[in-house]
Amino acid sequence: MKPEPNRYSWSCILLGLLLLTGCAVPQRFWPQKDMVGVDLDAIPGERIVLIVSRDTEYKRLLVAELQKLLASEQIPHHTMGIQQLEEIDTAGYSAVVVINTCLAWGLDHDVRTFLDRQQTTANIILLTTSGEGSWLPDMREHDFDAMSGASVKANVENVAQELMARVQTKLERAASTSKGPLQ
Repeated sequence: MKPEPNRYSWSCILLGLLLLTGCAVPQRFWPQKDMVGVDLDAIPGERIVLIVSRDTEYKRLLVAELQKLLASEQIPHHTMGIQQLEEIDTAGYSAVVVINTCLAWGLDHDVRTFLDRQQTTANIILLTTSGEGSWLPDMREHDFDAMSGASVKANVENVAQELMARVQTKLERAASTSKGPLQ
């Protein structure tokens, strides 16, 4: 007995939907843990760097290394988890470093929402970790600085130095376009 064409069509559609959304659904219900925030006192009007990340062993090591580099240059910085991005206006920071993971062949939902909400993303540096370390996000109409990498503990120092170089570029750009105190 042949299956009804209508049943077969619906089965194919459901299977297709399951395959397309199956990988993305878990991140909505069970998101990765967030980094615990560190709020260092900064003088209002100073250049401030915001570091935002999920909490994995690699990301903790990377954030700690980046914090060490920022401290050695006496650059004030704040650290927080990605879920707190919904409360952030990037205009208050000279540079914003977002460290996230490629999930279901796309950006973390909270990061995508954050980027879409911004009027300008020129001061944002987005590091996306993925299996092979080669996935870059679709920039759409955004102008953020994107880089990718694999979560390999042996390269934490190199990645932190690359992030620091990009942060310094953003700070220099902010200083050259600022007429008053650095923001």
